[in-house]
Amino acid sequence: MNKTKFWYITTNKIFSGLAEKERAELLAKLKEINIKKKEFVYAAGERADTLYILKEGRIKITHLSQDGRELTLDILEPGDIFGELTLAGESERETTAAAMEDSFICVIQRKDFEDFIGKMPHLSLTITRWMGGRLRRIENRLENIIFLDVRTRLLYILKDLAQKYGVSVDGGKKITMQLSHHEIANLIGATRETVTLELNNLKRTGDILMDGRYIIVPPQNIS
Repeated sequence: MNKTKFWYITTNKIFSGLAEKERAELLAKLKEINIKKKEFVYAAGERADTLYILKEGRIKITHLSQDGRELTLDILEPGDIFGELTLAGESERETTAAAMEDSFICVIQRKDFEDFIGKMPHLSLTITRWMGGRLRRIENRLENIIFLDVRTRLLYILKDLAQKYGVSVDGGKKITMQLSHHEIANLIGATRETVTLELNNLKRTGDILMDGRYIIVPPQNIS
């Protein structure tokens, strides 16, 4: 790991506006940990008394439905905060956070973080707005699962992934993250078999292209 805690706090979209003294105070409260691929950061049912900042790697946030199916609510990238519902009164985790690859994380106790933002109303407001935005994104995804057909849900999530993780190539944007058909199925609330069928249909109609195992989303499906 060749980047410091200070670098991540400085470049984080939520904390970038802090004064140097405020950043130093926050840094003193952070503990660094590493999580191996497929390990849990936390699991549903565990006590919720910490927040996390993803420094390097990729973390997925999942929820287990009543019928035992895993639904991926979000895939996090460096700079993202998670476990934040503890600030809204969550005392027991309702979701599970697991590493999709080897990851480095900063951890801060809820009380320490509440004490820190309590002295800065502007930061508290920024975090409240950010939490609201994430909640709306998750709600939109859940609404799509309820009301949209699998093909439309699949195109929607591929567009979202291309916008977040895509690089421009001939033919559109290539999603730089490799996801198995099972992982895509968990993102849209479908079965792996159905996702495989629909991906093949999208390839046949030209709605997606392939570069080895990477998916390319054409311009007409991104705008």
